[in-house]
Amino acid sequence: MANTQVEGAGLTNLQFVTVETFIIQFVILLIVLWVLNKFVFQPYLAYLDEWEAKQEKVKQDYDNAESIIAEKTKQWDELLEKARLKANIVIEEAESLAKSKKDKIIAEAEKGAEDIKNSAYSDIDKQKQSMLSGIKSQVVDMALRLNAKLFKDEKVSKDFLEKHIDSL
Repeated sequence: MANTQVEGAGLTNLQFVTVETFIIQFVILLIVLWVLNKFVFQPYLAYLDEWEAKQEKVKQDYDNAESIIAEKTKQWDELLEKARLKANIVIEEAESLAKSKKDKIIAEAEKGAEDIKNSAYSDIDKQKQSMLSGIKSQVVDMALRLNAKLFKDEKVSKDFLEKHIDSL
């Protein structure tokens, strides 16, 4: 009997399930399942797989944190040692440059001091010669005056004094 009646509900001759409606509903259900699978389930499963892989990576990173920290510390120490070596090289170069400049300045100062000393010696010699010639002329004048008072002959005494004063 294809027609069923619901008694007491006031519905008569209603047909709930037919083969055509069953096939249509089955096709709609397949379409809905395909759409859900294509646009909901597969992306969600892919997301869950990706999330699980990330969680596994985080767990491995957490487990390997000590080794990562040790590796980074080693890299830091190597970098710090290289920086120290470079700094020492720069310091040595600066000290070498400073020493060479110091030596150059000292050499220039010594040369300048030697030049000043030589100039002072030459000035002293000039003054000495000047003083000697002044003293000689004063001695000659004094000797001539003394001779003039003693011998009354200036000409002979002057020639004699001038000749022998240079040997003094």
